[in-house]
Amino acid sequence: MVMGFSENIQMSMEYANHAFKSFGSWFVLILLYAVMFAGTALMILGIIILATALFATTSPELLATGGMMIPDAELAVLASISGSMMVLGIIVTILSSIFIYGITMRVYRGGELALNHWGKMFVEGLLGLIIIFIYMIPYTVLSTLLALGPMDNPAYLIIVGIIIPTILLIVSIMVAMMGIIKFAKEGHFGAAFHLKELFSLIANIGWFKYLGYWILISLIVGVVELVFICIPLVGLIMFVVAMPFIMIVTARFYANIYESALPAAAE
Repeated sequence: MVMGFSENIQMSMEYANHAFKSFGSWFVLILLYAVMFAGTALMILGIIILATALFATTSPELLATGGMMIPDAELAVLASISGSMMVLGIIVTILSSIFIYGITMRVYRGGELALNHWGKMFVEGLLGLIIIFIYMIPYTVLSTLLALGPMDNPAYLIIVGIIIPTILLIVSIMVAMMGIIKFAKEGHFGAAFHLKELFSLIANIGWFKYLGYWILISLIVGVVELVFICIPLVGLIMFVVAMPFIMIVTARFYANIYESALPAAAE
């Protein structure tokens, strides 16, 4: 029988509290999140600089009020700088995200966390993200095809353009989550796509119960993160520091759902 929500949260928080033996491991994970957020900020800053430069060069309103058009040579330099910032930001964000997801895979697997074997961690994180990408292909293809239809028709827009893709997206995410946990526990890529077993597992959980748990944990995490973000400067630091704990609790929450449904699946 699948454990209750409050029991799951309590177990997940207890796991997170004892996940690492030393603060050093927490510090490394905090540093990874800081690097990931810094990479994202660098990418966004590059986009803003480029967009601002292009606007200052081409905006008729700015020119009409006496604004100075940026010379082509300076625009080229700004474009080069902003482009470099975007590329570097993307690379840093992706690499740090892969390592973070590699740690997440270890949380799914259970047991004490150890930040070692970084090569294996990178590969597992990369494969986990690839699994998510593969599960999102049907949704992406269907959404693209449906967008070619008569979107100006309200009935088509609501039912076909919005409701159907949204249902497919939710189902894809729900199945992908169980598939990734199955991959993390069994250690081979193909395990993530044993759809018959995954659908049976989710049936044991209960589709609506699983969806309800997912929505509830997402709301709780979202509110906590919003509170941190709304606090100037200090809140941002607290957000980065808290993210590893939030990640471990959330990942363990889903792993507990998976594990508690296994005995029923076996029956």
